[in-house]
Amino acid sequence: MSLIIQLLVSGLVFVFISKILPGFQVKSYKTALLVAFIYGILMVLSSLLIAPLSFIGDLFVKLVSWIPLIGSIAGIGNIVFRFLLNFIVGFIMLLLTDKFIEDFKMRSFQVGIVASLLISIVNCFLPMF
Repeated sequence: MSLIIQLLVSGLVFVFISKILPGFQVKSYKTALLVAFIYGILMVLSSLLIAPLSFIGDLFVKLVSWIPLIGSIAGIGNIVFRFLLNFIVGFIMLLLTDKFIEDFKMRSFQVGIVASLLISIVNCFLPMF
């Protein structure tokens, strides 16, 4: 059930981004759901790459967190690392999704970067709800 809700929310996010970001075009709501589905599948497949990188980043943060000054900011560093990793991989997956679906277009890399940033922010706060 949560997978369906996540798919619907992702579809709404794609529609919302298409409304506010010039150059990010989703033809219809059906296309938005298809884009969300393909993007989700690509993100799941990419998690096979993200998991080891995330583990290495977590390990590094935990190793340096015993230093008093760094220890107090280690938690923030971990959040920033995961956000940046999600942002970069999400950007690459948006580019791939753009190639797979004809009714979904991004005009430029800059549009993809802004869209990936917005999607990463939503994905960061979505689990809280």
